[in-house]
Amino acid sequence: MLSSSIGSLNFVKSVEIVPSRNFGTDDLIAAADMLDGRVNALTCPENPRGSPGIDPIMALYIISNERNIIPVPHITPRDKNRVHILSQIETAQKVGIRNFFTIGGDPINPKYESREVREIDVMEIIRMIKGRENAIVGAALNPYRDVEPEIVGAKIKSGADFFISQAVYSAEYLQKDWIKKRNFKLIAGFLPLTKKSQVKFSENLGIVIPDSVKQRLLNSEDVISTSMKIITEVFDEVKEYVDGIHIMPLGHNEIAAQILETI
Repeated sequence: MLSSSIGSLNFVKSVEIVPSRNFGTDDLIAAADMLDGRVNALTCPENPRGSPGIDPIMALYIISNERNIIPVPHITPRDKNRVHILSQIETAQKVGIRNFFTIGGDPINPKYESREVREIDVMEIIRMIKGRENAIVGAALNPYRDVEPEIVGAKIKSGADFFISQAVYSAEYLQKDWIKKRNFKLIAGFLPLTKKSQVKFSENLGIVIPDSVKQRLLNSEDVISTSMKIITEVFDEVKEYVDGIHIMPLGHNEIAAQILETI
């Protein structure tokens, strides 16, 4: 298997898969079956929310092997030194994976009593990946930071080919002039919610939720449906000038599938 390129797609529909902690790979196969035909790319985080998890390269190889889905594993410097990261890149390319998503990674969960490594930063990971033949590398875009144009410029200079935005709940953050006038591929990120407590969780991640949207969620009798409706409304406002949609359903893949059916 040699995966296609994110850059070759006119419009990207992707979902972040978070493997369960259960024994076996049934959850991965079920996710692939549910999303096959609805997505053209799948990502997988590394040790999500600072807790140990399956290697994203293995997870996505299982999901995408013999399927028409582009696997895009997350690569983070949080937990590994340079040699380990190079080993991951080598492993991915050996099994035909050539698209990567570079990201700093969430803080480590304190209960594991472990220290972050961060021997290198995201910029250097981007350069390491781009040094490989046929490699495609993506990076995160935070639309809430005033300094983000400079950070994105540095990532592009390092070799970033595409960007996925942090989750948005309002179109205004992707309607800034520098984003509209960009010369790079941007995929709009969304985080559907399943319960009201996740409103605060999202804000703790640095996501800005306008008061009107927050009240819709907190006053809703069906948070899932309200969250899905907000996502489709926001995406409808930005779809003409972004290059795709990325859903981060926190394991609720059926919600991602329902959203994508409306896009």
